[in-house]
Amino acid sequence: MTKLEKMSSEEQVSISKKMFYGGFAFLPLLWLVNFMYFFKTSRKPTAPKELKKYMYLSLAGCIVWFIILTTWYSLFVNKRISWGLTADKITVVIPKGV
Repeated sequence: MTKLEKMSSEEQVSISKKMFYGGFAFLPLLWLVNFMYFFKTSRKPTAPKELKKYMYLSLAGCIVWFIILTTWYSLFVNKRISWGLTADKITVVIPKGV
């Protein structure tokens, strides 16, 4: 990948924007990569505001996605038995003995 220092501000914003919108395709890790990739660049005083916008929106999206995923996981683990057949239909591997 090209070094960020060699890219123009417009190219950086374009890549960050593409990674931000790509994250909506159920790729929350792409949001995290977007944030981490442009973090150093965004700390510079010459960094474009639009880059910071997409970068921090990506971080917010990643955090929201993480909260939703962990909430679903904790609900499923704790309520699977009480959901009965419905939970068994959406379970990939059914634990034996429960």
